[in-house]
Amino acid sequence: MQDVAKQAVREYVENHSRQDLLGSVLDEELPRYAEALDRLGK
Repeated sequence: MQDVAKQAVREYVENHSRQDLLGSVLDEELPRYAEALDRLGK
């Protein structure tokens, strides 16, 4: 049972860390490419 709990915590931390990293990269880079993305969307 303890191994299951350890694995669940490990997966939770890994997934949320990746989401946080992706969010911060998008926050920084999306404004930089906003005009190009807008044009591509049309």
